[in-house]
Amino acid sequence: MRREAHRAAGVVLYRTEAGERMYLLLRSALTRRLVWEFPKGGIEAGETEQEAAERELREETGVGEAAYTMKPGFREKERYLFTRTVSGERQLVVKRVVYFLAEADTADVIISREAAEFRWLPYDEAQRLLRFPEKRRVLERAEKWVSAAADD
Repeated sequence: MRREAHRAAGVVLYRTEAGERMYLLLRSALTRRLVWEFPKGGIEAGETEQEAAERELREETGVGEAAYTMKPGFREKERYLFTRTVSGERQLVVKRVVYFLAEADTADVIISREAAEFRWLPYDEAQRLLRFPEKRRVLERAEKWVSAAADD
């Protein structure tokens, strides 16, 4: 089995509504399984991780640069494995994703064709929808980071 490495970057996007923090999750249209995740995608040649994360955020959600504020200092990594078949050959893919954090100034989202739907959810509901422990850990770290920043 051939091994392949992929790098990606994404954004944990949140906003505050009536005093409650809400996180944006997208349901993938690219898989038949119910997979909810944060906006993310591959890092293109010449891009930094953060540039890729912000580009993916804009492409997948329609949230423009003026409608969010990046939060410096938050950077979380996720690593996972999956297999796929390409041209009849099985591949083991090692995917590494780095996540950044941003606060949205709007609830307006226009999803790309890669997403079937989106939801703004409070932390506990978002945790329940995230299927994979790595993603739940990223959300947990984001919530702790935002809470600590709010206390300062």
